[in-house]
Amino acid sequence: MDGPRVSRINVTAVKSLRLQHPDEVELGMDGAQDDRRFLLVDDGGRLYNGKRDTMLVRASASWDRAAHVLGVTLPDGEVVEAEVARAAPARVEVYGRIVEGTVVRGPWADALSDLAGRSLTLVERSNGAWAADARPATLVSRASLGVIDGDGRRFRMLFEVDGVERLDEEAWTGQRVRIGGATLVVGEPTPRCAVPSASPDTGVRDRDVLRELIAARGAVDGEACLGVYADILEPGAVRVGDAVEVV
Repeated sequence: MDGPRVSRINVTAVKSLRLQHPDEVELGMDGAQDDRRFLLVDDGGRLYNGKRDTMLVRASASWDRAAHVLGVTLPDGEVVEAEVARAAPARVEVYGRIVEGTVVRGPWADALSDLAGRSLTLVERSNGAWAADARPATLVSRASLGVIDGDGRRFRMLFEVDGVERLDEEAWTGQRVRIGGATLVVGEPTPRCAVPSASPDTGVRDRDVLRELIAARGAVDGEACLGVYADILEPGAVRVGDAVEVV
């Protein structure tokens, strides 16, 4: 198969927990269906994510949409699973915008509070909102990850793409890109935070990725960037192996 292809999909039902890699996702106007469906907030109602606690990646989540059942697997292998029960409305600031949602009742908040060592509440975002990043979709080429010999899981981008030269996805800014059954409008390069400097398996900081990026490729508008943002122009299914084409 010639040309760029989707090589990996990265999602998680609970924001900042370990990534899952499905073979297919349904892409809507608000991003991949059920990606970052749930998010954690502290006792002040502030988003509690990987920027604040990289150790959250030691836990993983599964979401059964049909049964409305959420499962969280803790570092010791214990699985906390129950049907989600909605409680009070909630509003959470995520990257400078307000995400509407609902506090959910169940055993997961207590389990993740024990993991984090502080009181946390679990919120289910509303349909039509997204909690993934500043935009509902992101993508990065495997060649760009190779600029610093990077593991794509560190960067937590929605799509990883093979068959693109290093950093060439940044040249797609402002253009429409067909990816599987969906069409995206590619945005600006994605500024990186400190999260990629932590191991995606243990959460322990083992690199200085921001410094490595700037040394390897220079700064973009004064920031360490890798990958690009995207908005969804036309929803559709995206599968591993699907073609990626600038249209």
